[in-house]
Amino acid sequence: MALLAALWLALSSSVQGVARAQEASVNQTLTSMYDEIISGIERSIDKFMKGVQELFLYAIHRGLEVLITIARASYVALGLLGLVLWATGVSPYRGRHLIVGAIVLAIMAEVARGLLG
Repeated sequence: MALLAALWLALSSSVQGVARAQEASVNQTLTSMYDEIISGIERSIDKFMKGVQELFLYAIHRGLEVLITIARASYVALGLLGLVLWATGVSPYRGRHLIVGAIVLAIMAEVARGLLG
């Protein structure tokens, strides 16, 4: 009977050791799965945010190109109108101001174009 009790005690302690080892293995597997899921979510968020950032930079760049194109058309029109007003004598004062404004606008637009690339 003592031998049976000793055998039972040895068997139960070895079963508990195996159960603890399996529990540790399961915990490690769950932890690694959790870490993979979290890192996947982080990569997805980073990819999304990078896409949003690139979209905003593209929109700003295109918007500035449109403004520069409008400024170029405007300074040509202002310069020609100012030249006509000044040369015909209809309104020489206003014509000079339009020409100066066209020159300032041209400088600003061309410097912005140079900075934009």
